[in-house]
Formats: sequence, structure tokens, C-alpha cells
Amino acid sequence: MSDPSDSDATFTGSSPWPLFVAIGFALSEVGVVLGLRPVSVAGLLLFVGSVAGILTEAGYISGPAKAAGIQGFVLIGIGILLITENQIGTTIRGQSIAIAGIICLVGAALWVGFVRKKTRAKMSKTETPETTSD
Repeated sequence: MSDPSDSDATFTGSSPWPLFVAIGFALSEVGVVLGLRPVSVAGLLLFVGSVAGILTEAGYISGPAKAAGIQGFVLIGIGILLITENQIGTTIRGQSIAIAGIICLVGAALWVGFVRKKTRAKMSKTETPETTSD
């Protein structure tokens, strides 16, 4: 038998993010095939969030908002390209991708604003008023 202290030493650092990447990608495709735009958009948002989580956890970026914003721009670009094809299957997919990209950009902007506001509030609490000792 192993004692509880051994389990901490053998922690492999496995991450749940790859599962969510796969689920997000599958949901987005199922939504497109069945014509369920909310499912497709939700799957893409899960995919983008999971990729941002992977990058943050691996230490490639400091926060997930920048990665989500960049992926949002990429999704909007891909969505616009598919919409301009004017084919039946690509128009629906392009609209779903563009909607998910817009939501990613809005979410990233809101998150950055929230973090900045929280940081400023913390900084103002830690600042002490300057007084003279005369």
C-alpha cells in the first residue's frame, strides 16, 4: 500500500483541457451537420476556451484573454471567407464561425477590462497616503 504522501510525488500533471478541445470540436461539427447554430457556436467557444487554457497552463502565455482574442480574430476571418463562398453548406458554417469569433472578442475584451479594474482596485487599496513627519 502507498501512503498519501506518495501520491503527491507521483502526480503526472495531466490536464483536462484535451478532453474539452475534443468535445468542443465535436459539438461544433454536430451543430453544423444538424443545423443547430447554438450548438455549433457553443462548441467553438468551448474549443477556443480550451486552447487558451492549454496555452496558459503550459506557460506559453500569461493569461487566456489574449489567446481567446487572437483566436476570435482568426474565427471571424475564417467565417467571412466561408460566407463569401456563397455555397449552401459553407454559409451556415461560416456564420456560426463568425458569431463564435465575435463572442470570443467581446468576452476577451470584457475579461481584460475586468482584470484591469480588479488590479487597479487592489493597487489603490495597497497605496498608503503620504504624510509628512514635520
